Amino acid sequence: MVKLNEVWRKRITAGSHGAGRILLVILVVTSSISGLATVKRWVFPPAPLPVADIARTVVNQTDLVKAFAIDCVSTYLTAATAHGTDLSRCFPNADQLSMPATPALIVSEPVAHAFRVGPTRGDYVTYGVLVGVTEQVYATAVPERNYYQISVGVYGGDAVRAVDNLARIDGPPAGTEVALRYPVTIAENHPIAGMLGGFTSAFLTASPGLDLERFITTDSQLAKVNHPYTVAYVTAVQAIRQPPDNPADNATLSVRVAVSVRSAEYVQYDLSYPLTLRASGGNWFVAGIDAVPALAEAIPEPPENTVAPQ
Repeated sequence: MVKLNEVWRKRITAGSHGAGRILLVILVVTSSISGLATVKRWVFPPAPLPVADIARTVVNQTDLVKAFAIDCVSTYLTAATAHGTDLSRCFPNADQLSMPATPALIVSEPVAHAFRVGPTRGDYVTYGVLVGVTEQVYATAVPERNYYQISVGVYGGDAVRAVDNLARIDGPPAGTEVALRYPVTIAENHPIAGMLGGFTSAFLTASPGLDLERFITTDSQLAKVNHPYTVAYVTAVQAIRQPPDNPADNATLSVRVAVSVRSAEYVQYDLSYPLTLRASGGNWFVAGIDAVPALAEAIPEPPENTVAPQ
């Protein structure tokens, strides 16, 4: 091995110290720049994304598209040459669309769903819209529910026109059934059933002498329905668990109440109410109507027809 003399050893040592100093300077400068950037972001934070404005724009545009789709589908289905129906505001090549001499259909109850965003070209955005309407060939004919798909293009945010003619399609796929979680049946002579019978009559009818406040908690925010039924009675009560004989104050219980009602026109309807009950002084009171009934733990099976419109 070649030995270094004292002169070269000092040169290498000096060079090592110099490189170390340069590396230290680089690290200090880099850290300072990073620190200054962090301080700048802290003192002058970037403006937040306009999430609310973006969401508002999207909602407004889909509302516009759905309203346009309903208007154009309804207009075409009820178009007639005798009325001089103008389809050019809706469809391209409108002069080539067939029209009867007089209106062939009565269209009612239109509902639209913008189910898919299509391709975009610059300021031009497209949507696929499903429109459901009830059709009758005359006023007393049996109503039929039919569905149409129409592609709609929006230019610049508010200029709307159909991309092509509408298409008659099958309805949206059927949903699936889900089991509810009310395994306990409450007997007719149980105090809960009696309380719910009084609540049902007080809540849904104008029966004299029944004060709704007797059956609800002070914070339930429940009030008698407008345009009450003439008759309402409980047909079944199910609970999420077995209620205790002496419930503690503020104990809660989820129940499902099946109700049969009759209107002033003597028409019978079947209703159901998912309720939360709350105990006070050993008695149960209705604390509120649940938005969704209690669901069983089992995973629902997929519906038989899961094919969505294309």
